Amino acid sequence: MSTSLPTYDQVLELPAQIERVVPDEFIDLNGHMNIGRYLELGGTALWSRCRTDLGMGDEYISARGMSTFTAEHHLTYLAEIVQDEEVSVHVRLVERSDKVLHTVTLIANRTREQLSCVVEATLVHMDMSTRRPTPYPEDVAALIDTGLKADDLAWPAPLCGAMGVRRRS
Repeated sequence: MSTSLPTYDQVLELPAQIERVVPDEFIDLNGHMNIGRYLELGGTALWSRCRTDLGMGDEYISARGMSTFTAEHHLTYLAEIVQDEEVSVHVRLVERSDKVLHTVTLIANRTREQLSCVVEATLVHMDMSTRRPTPYPEDVAALIDTGLKADDLAWPAPLCGAMGVRRRS
């Protein structure tokens, strides 16, 4: 990772999109949460933030014919999570261009009070009729910009350094 990791208390500065107890079906043969479940939690939390705060819910897809596609992920596993532990998932917006949103989703182990995983992603805004990238509409761009300001915290987002918003010169 290219930056230092936030503390557990810093992660909790971001609203939780998901809070749950880890069920038995999330556990693999190694006795901890399966890797696919980290991506599932991270993706579900990110989708929740897009739907609730950024104006891109189900009706956005059906009525406006636009959505986002995930273009890239990077997961960093920091500490295992086991059955019956409490977790919360927090989404931080990092940067955007006219068509791309860069995010970091942080999975916190509430039982152990530690950051367990960082799920970094880039989302590309898409026109569903052409299946091609398209700029965010002004109203959605304004909501994203509001979210970016709210997520501009005193600590740096833990980024892998290998991905993000690419700008053409």
